[in-house]
Amino acid sequence: MATNYNPEAIKKSADKLGSIMDDMSAFDALKPNWPNAGKFPLAQWLERVVDDRRNGLVAQGEHLKTVLTDLKSTLVSITDDFQNTDGDNAAKIKQSIVDIEKRASDDVAKFDQGTEAQQGNFTGGPKGNASDGDGYNDNLPGSGAKA
Repeated sequence: MATNYNPEAIKKSADKLGSIMDDMSAFDALKPNWPNAGKFPLAQWLERVVDDRRNGLVAQGEHLKTVLTDLKSTLVSITDDFQNTDGDNAAKIKQSIVDIEKRASDDVAKFDQGTEAQQGNFTGGPKGNASDGDGYNDNLPGSGAKA
């Protein structure tokens, strides 16, 4: 049984995969919407939860876009390598397949580091508590943390 492939069809499929998340307007529309439940401790806790969930949803959209973009470029690269296959290119193709998971993981981690550096709860609370592990650089009134 012979294996056949159509490089143009693979590239066309790669383009379609890569463009699935081109329209990020739904995620972009979430970004500027900060929760405002009030200035008392329970309201600020609720704001933090809603803010965190919104940020998580936006990050998932960005992660999916990153992975699909990486998948597109890898498929195109593999297709190009297949068209010129010899012993060296076969090893390159195998390595491309192995590398895609690491590349996607690294790209997502890089995005997340940027998100953590920028993320904040916009209740107007004082800044300065980046080490409490909650992902925010702020102190909530009544939390016992000093501003």
